[in-house]
Amino acid sequence: MSDTEYPIWDHFVRLAHWYLPVALGVMWWSGDQGRMEIHQWVGSSVLCVVAARVIWGFVGSQPARLTSFLVSPAKAWRYLRHGGRYAGHNPLGGWSVLAMWVLLLLQGGSGLFSRDDVLFEGPFAYWAGERSGTLTEWHLINWQLLQALVALHLLAVAWYQWRRRQPLIQAMWRGKAEYKVAAAPPKPMWVALLIMVVLALGLWGLIALAPQAPSYY
Repeated sequence: MSDTEYPIWDHFVRLAHWYLPVALGVMWWSGDQGRMEIHQWVGSSVLCVVAARVIWGFVGSQPARLTSFLVSPAKAWRYLRHGGRYAGHNPLGGWSVLAMWVLLLLQGGSGLFSRDDVLFEGPFAYWAGERSGTLTEWHLINWQLLQALVALHLLAVAWYQWRRRQPLIQAMWRGKAEYKVAAAPPKPMWVALLIMVVLALGLWGLIALAPQAPSYY
């Protein structure tokens, strides 16, 4: 048995993790400023990155897999009562990660079908038909939920980082820190990037095939 310590978070996990807050900031700014072309491109990139990260949760490095950090509600409750240290996500953190993925996928997906009849019409809005209005409303509601979850995530990180003295930020930046290490080498990053490229090409193909709303001018 090797005593070599490997990164708990591989390169793709870290790249995806740090890209998302930047992308969310750009989407917030572009939506507020009416820069909808930028908003759509960045939103589509978030959709591909998160979808790739979900797939990586099944085929990627062992610590990045869902089976490594998703536990039963009973175990999560036990952790809430008694605490503990984990190399990867703790039980509550694992469920919060899953919730973040769900909201991000819903945000990106609903944006593709939404329209505001003034500045923006998503590439799949014509496919959605009358349901486009409902999806637009959900896009706005989901954004509020996403902001609340991001704020909760930041508070939790601050608590564990500075109150509980757990090196969450260092591990997510460098891959490993103190006890946050893995026993097995990570999967190569090119595999994850290939998954993301395939997803991006698939989304681009669907957008290219999507019918446009008829013009009345």
